[in-house]
Parts: sequence; C-alpha cells; structure tokens
Amino acid sequence: MAIIPELFLRAVTSVGIRTKNDEIKWIGSGFFLLKVVDDAGNGKPFLVTNKHVVESHDSIVLMFNDENNHEVIYADAPLLDDGKNICYFHENKIIDIAVVPLNGNFFNDNHLPFYAFNIDEHTMTSKELLGSGVEEGTFIYMLGFPMELVNNNSTLPICRLGCIARIKESQIAETANYLVDLQNFPGNSGSPIITRPEIISIQGTPRLNRSVLAGIVHSYIPYREELQSRQTGLVVELRTENSGIALVHPVEYIREIIDHILANQDHDKA
Repeated sequence: MAIIPELFLRAVTSVGIRTKNDEIKWIGSGFFLLKVVDDAGNGKPFLVTNKHVVESHDSIVLMFNDENNHEVIYADAPLLDDGKNICYFHENKIIDIAVVPLNGNFFNDNHLPFYAFNIDEHTMTSKELLGSGVEEGTFIYMLGFPMELVNNNSTLPICRLGCIARIKESQIAETANYLVDLQNFPGNSGSPIITRPEIISIQGTPRLNRSVLAGIVHSYIPYREELQSRQTGLVVELRTENSGIALVHPVEYIREIIDHILANQDHDKA
C-alpha cells in the first residue's frame, strides 16, 4: 500500500548552483506548487524553497527525471529578469520562504515533466491541520536531499519519518513555526513536510486519513555545550549538535506569498 502519493515524491527537486568549473553543487531542496487560476483549469507553477537557499544567487539548477524515469535532466532557472529579482519572499523577515514563479516555457523548452502539489487540493494550513486531528505525536514525513545525497540515476528524494513535537496556534502566532521531532541536515532546507495518513484515532476525535503538504523545513534547534577551563574558568570550546527538533513554517505563509505574486501580476495587467 502506497502511503505517499508518487505525485508528491516527483514534485520535490534538489536545488543547486553551478560552480566556476561548471560543476553543480547541491545546496538545498525545493518543491513545485500549482495554483489553478481560472474555471478552465489553467494554472500557474511555482518553485518553493527557503530564502536562505537562494537569496544570494542569480540562478539555480533544478533536477528532474524524464517522463519514463530513464534519464536525469538538469535545468537552469534564473532568479533575475533584466536585472530584476523574480524570487519573492514574505514581508515578515523571520519567515524563511522563497517562491519563484515559473512559466510553461521553462518546462517546454527544457523538455521537462511537471509534477506539483495543487495548492488548493494537496495542502493544509496549520488551522486546517488542527481541525483535522493533527496534534503532538502525529506522524509526518520529510522529503528532500540531505548532505548532497543526490543520485544521478534518480531524482526521487530521501524520505525521513518523524512526528509533530509542538503545534499550537499560540506557538505559530509568536514564531511563525511549529516543531517536529525529525533529524534534518544541510541540504534538507526547503524540504516539504507531508502528513502520514491515519487510519485509527481515539473514539470521538477526528483523524486525517490522507497525505497533504503541511509545511516547509527551514532549520533545526541546535544543542550547545560549553567546555570551560578548570584553571581559568573561561569557555575554551563550544560544541554544537543537532537536537533533532526541526523548525517548520506552515503552509499559510506559502499561500500568502503566492497570493501576493498573483495580485501584483493582475495589477500589472490592469
């Protein structure tokens, strides 16, 4: 039985940059979203990743499988258009999300298949998650490419299992994050968080029985330990470790950026 829809797996990409030697250095993860904009079903595609992954670059490289999963394709995606930044960030500076509008020509010209989360069908805001029975202890998956573990024969991301550690409205209102118990490493920045379908629940309580996009990983909470000299009492070394608690921005902040992009595009046409 498939727990994660194949569409979700194929909607995740590795994000890289080209070095001076024209080699690719993989720096993060990302995923594609589709927003349907009219009654005919036409939609606008977007790449979503973390702001800290892309903000210092003019162009990035994305990785795709061909339609038959026989060949890996690398496609360059510019982040500047006539010197203008086409990568959008949230107006709240603490929100580490970047959204890049794409167009059909990007996929057609590079002969790329297009798989994406439908933002209206495959995502839930934190409020929607809480109303559907998601709470502390709910299982989730992270899909991404940690530690440059990018396979030249397949673009499928690495899947890691964790659970919700803390998801309260007050927590999100204060920090724009909820917490997950999940080991993430460099390269996982920009990874989507997917809910695991629940087939059982305590009697009388709701349960979420399907996979949805629930947020985007952007960092972890480090554990720091100071080593002091017995002779001087001064700190001589600071050790930092991954605590296993990751920070996740919920979907509503992605939606707000996309709504802002579409509103600006409509304004430009007027």
